[in-house]
Amino acid sequence: MAGPYDPSVEPRLARVETDMRDLRQDMKELLAMVGQIQATLPHLATKAQVAELETKLAAQLAEKPSKLYMWGVLGVLVTAIIASYGAGLAALTLLR
Repeated sequence: MAGPYDPSVEPRLARVETDMRDLRQDMKELLAMVGQIQATLPHLATKAQVAELETKLAAQLAEKPSKLYMWGVLGVLVTAIIASYGAGLAALTLLR
């Protein structure tokens, strides 16, 4: 029986009120989460900042000496140490 005093309306309305209460709670939680996200956003890098950092890093890596160059420098240093040790031994034998 449909009408202003339909008995099936009351349980449906109670369900709607419960759902609204749940929705309000969910909305409060969502608003809290959005507040946390907004507080974090200023500390995050933008795409432009990341691209700038990548460019700077690539430039620094391009200026870095190669492994071959470093091995060459090490070889020269070891050779100089051996040569100076040999010269020192030769000088000692001449002094005796």
